[in-house]
Amino acid sequence: MSTQARIQPAYPQGHPSRRGGVLIAVLAIIALLSFLVTRFLQEASDSLEYRALCNEPPEARAYAFSMLEASLAALQEVALIDDGKLYAPEQGWGDPIAYCGIRPPNGWSVTVEIRDATARLPLNTIEEAQLNRILEQYFEFDFGITRELSSMLLDWIDSDDSRRLNGAESEDYLDENPPYRAANRPLQSLEELRLLKVWQDEFFDENGQPNETFAQLAAIFSVKHRGSVNANTAPTGVFMSLAPEDDYFTENLFDQIPDDTPYLKNVPDSASDKSLTSEMKLLQITVTLTRGTVPFVVQALVEPDFKTGNSGGSNLPGTNERDRIRTGTIEEQDALKYPFRIIDLSTSSRPPRNEPAARYSAVDIDA
Repeated sequence: MSTQARIQPAYPQGHPSRRGGVLIAVLAIIALLSFLVTRFLQEASDSLEYRALCNEPPEARAYAFSMLEASLAALQEVALIDDGKLYAPEQGWGDPIAYCGIRPPNGWSVTVEIRDATARLPLNTIEEAQLNRILEQYFEFDFGITRELSSMLLDWIDSDDSRRLNGAESEDYLDENPPYRAANRPLQSLEELRLLKVWQDEFFDENGQPNETFAQLAAIFSVKHRGSVNANTAPTGVFMSLAPEDDYFTENLFDQIPDDTPYLKNVPDSASDKSLTSEMKLLQITVTLTRGTVPFVVQALVEPDFKTGNSGGSNLPGTNERDRIRTGTIEEQDALKYPFRIIDLSTSSRPPRNEPAARYSAVDIDA
């Protein structure tokens, strides 16, 4: 018989402690697999919803664009009642879906937002003297910073490479990391200002994100139009920037409005030199179709082109076999007398960015 001691296991086979450890390991693996499967199914579901909404069924896109057409039809119908002019949402076109009596299909949600693209001051075409005055009096920048801001902007958007006294051109921006050139064309968005010297310091934080001063800028300036500002839809900040020391102008602009018409039809003589109008000349229409969790968004920038007193029926295709419009050339589209000019049209699967509402009509002013 061997005298060597036999080594015994710490726990005999089948000991309860060993069985418990195996059970815990199995449960942990099951929990991990359950988490992975759930995560996969969630991502697959989101992907399928996105594909189903944006890529495959044409009825979703067709319905969204039909809502855009319905909105344009509502705008035209209301405008023709007012001599072919659009003034403010109080005319009745603020909710075109309700105006047209449209009920979306079950499981679908549709919203339409119509904004006046001429409700803010046009930054690309504003006069230098007016810009300097607004920067000094409304934003309270000192004389030196104001001249630098206006010169930097004008150098960025003009077509030449001649540097102003306080400005900057491509040779200055080529020293940046990474280097880039001055655009030498109008701003495409207000966020583009982060590329301009001095503007990037005053209107953006150290990470290049818009700060509170930028929000103040976005509330009164736009890059989408070049004409006059619609007084009916302009926010309070626009009037304060146009006449920061003229309380009489701000408070009495809407005094001549009849009680039954809560918007201006004509700008009073006291505001004739303020680059103000009473009509909407450019509209931003956003249609958001939601089915599931992924939206489908159609955005259109349109210019009203109403032709009052002419139904245009004789110009519709098919009214006369001899003169039938067969193709989609520009000349033939003009012959259709479509009541809007579509300046820009885009689609996306991202919710539209919220912007401060532009509204400053008689109903918003305390008596």
